[in-house]
Amino acid sequence: MGTSRSSDPEGCTATVSIYSGRPDPQWNLPAAVTQRLWEIWQKLDPLDNVPPPAPALGYRGSILDCGKRGRWHAYGGAVISGESRRSDPGRAFERLLLESAPKGLIPADVLREVRRQG
Repeated sequence: MGTSRSSDPEGCTATVSIYSGRPDPQWNLPAAVTQRLWEIWQKLDPLDNVPPPAPALGYRGSILDCGKRGRWHAYGGAVISGESRRSDPGRAFERLLLESAPKGLIPADVLREVRRQG
């Protein structure tokens, strides 16, 4: 997504950071979801302020990892990839990433939190 190969949306995984001491939920993304995330990323405005800090425990954000093509971290209305920081005030990127998880993989309270704040 972050390079000239950005039109090739295959091979990306998502991870939701929620646990301490055990593996976080992770899943492979369908190409259509990855493409939609790329489209959302392209439309986001630059983030002018400091991204919100994630708590030490509980939900700490969602990660889209496309290997050499890039890695994006979404939390609290901000999406960061490398040195690029973008504002996601409606949390569209973050919500789509979370909602792409297989049913039951992510605790319902995490999904409610992101939907409520979006």
